[in-house]
Amino acid sequence: MLAVFLGAFIGFLSGLIGIGGGIILSPILLLLRWANMKESAAISALFIFVNSMSGLAGQLTKGVQFTADMYWYVIVAFAGGLLGAYYGSIKFKQDVLKYVLSTVLLLAVYKLLFV
Repeated sequence: MLAVFLGAFIGFLSGLIGIGGGIILSPILLLLRWANMKESAAISALFIFVNSMSGLAGQLTKGVQFTADMYWYVIVAFAGGLLGAYYGSIKFKQDVLKYVLSTVLLLAVYKLLFV
């Protein structure tokens, strides 16, 4: 029941403030000890992917069309995601991932508060 409540809260909060839910989901998974760093990264990546696809589908139903540049953005983002998944799951140790996640969270907080 707690997971259902947290999922609804994360969805509401991320929609309300306009940031991806993965940045909220990951620390919760770690704090509640429901996942380790690598599991949290994988779950958050899937969460962000699904949210991004639904957001894109919503935009396309409103008549937004892709420009040629947008296709390149998708290709580069997908390649970056594959590279990050490889390094996060195989190459980097848990300690490295902790620092990477901490940096990303600090950047998100800074952007949310000051930009």
